[in-house]
Amino acid sequence: MRWIKLTMLSLLMLLAVSQLGFLSCAITSGPPSSDKMKAMNGAAAAADWRLYDPNPNHLWNRLYETLYQRVAPDGKEYGYDEIDPLLWYSTRYLLTNPAYQQASSILDEFGSTHGEKLIKDPTKRAILQRDLWAIFDWTAAVQVESQEKTNLQIKLARVIRSLALSPDEIARLPDTYNQAAHAKTFAASYDPNQPGQAFLPPDLFDPKGPWVQLSSGGSDPAAIGHVTGFSGRSNFLVFIRLPDGRDATLQYLQTIAAFPKPWVRDPSNPGRQIPNLDLPQFPVGTQLALVRKIVLIDNQGSLRPTNIIETVQIRVHRKIPPTNEKIFNNDRTSARTALDVFEFKLSRPKLFANESGGLSSVAAGEKQFTFFQSHGIDFEQHDALRDCANCHYPPGVHALLTRRREGILPSVNPNDEADRLLRWKSRQRDWGLLVGLWQSQPRR
Repeated sequence: MRWIKLTMLSLLMLLAVSQLGFLSCAITSGPPSSDKMKAMNGAAAAADWRLYDPNPNHLWNRLYETLYQRVAPDGKEYGYDEIDPLLWYSTRYLLTNPAYQQASSILDEFGSTHGEKLIKDPTKRAILQRDLWAIFDWTAAVQVESQEKTNLQIKLARVIRSLALSPDEIARLPDTYNQAAHAKTFAASYDPNQPGQAFLPPDLFDPKGPWVQLSSGGSDPAAIGHVTGFSGRSNFLVFIRLPDGRDATLQYLQTIAAFPKPWVRDPSNPGRQIPNLDLPQFPVGTQLALVRKIVLIDNQGSLRPTNIIETVQIRVHRKIPPTNEKIFNNDRTSARTALDVFEFKLSRPKLFANESGGLSSVAAGEKQFTFFQSHGIDFEQHDALRDCANCHYPPGVHALLTRRREGILPSVNPNDEADRLLRWKSRQRDWGLLVGLWQSQPRR
């Protein structure tokens, strides 16, 4: 594995690039009023934010709560153990008072008291760094230029660096998927007689097993849309399994790769290309999986993938609707009746307690906050399982969006996707900004 480290020259080049623009569909109101702050404090008292230590006043608990707690306009508290911070492109929270002052003060306290020394557990340090890094990248994406934003970035970078683990420590972090599979908390396979029963296949990562990891065959990661959506802080892996096993899956992928014209012109719109309806379809019962793993920054300032799972999404194609032009015109109803969708997500309390690899299953109908392909609106939510069809609505193989770029191929080396991810992230403006702030600070 070749680890990525930017030189100061490349940093200066990155910082010279104009700031990226993001489309926002709504502008939220300013910081909470004093009444809302009182409601926030009351809600916090009722919640258990003791993630890192039994003492609710522990500095790490207070830091996490300050940065991740949000109170909606209806006064309800959110944010506890969310996978991602509740901050969208239109959000101005943390950049305006009183939230900014609270965040600034506790980051100062963490830095001045060497708060990183309070907890030695590598897994907890990894998770806190990951959480703070997500907030840093959000500040880089938001189109606001202010002293508050700059100050917050400087302080976040300092704490992110102080929490960094060594390469050896990162390599020894738990393989949480393996832990979850061995815990046998979830069913091991799909049961068509119980289509709502979540399952977690123990052989997903077996290089000789029925699941085949996919590669784009190009320079970018296979799931580039997901990588971009989370700015390269996560390593996304795509897997496919046909009902007849690994050999049948590999043979099918070979057939797809050899197909001469996978894309054709749309008869109703010659300037648009659509999938070729004659493309060989995979069989009913084919399963697809998308795994999201944490990426960290080591104490040398290099990006390091880990085996800590953030989410696992599995789609079972129990039916494949007829393939016709209409199906490519946003017909999501057919997709929703043809797919069984399952999702598992990281639970920090379970992870720290070594329970089920830190994974919990998402229930049918459960609402989650939208970040990937969201409108950027504050407190945007969706039905996590049902809305999978919003993007993956074409039938069968056409819903495998990975192939829309440079094709789909079996991954030759399981580390290839991580290498592509690190190269991609090293070119991003937010990474250049973080590296610059990291390198400008004295060693502690």
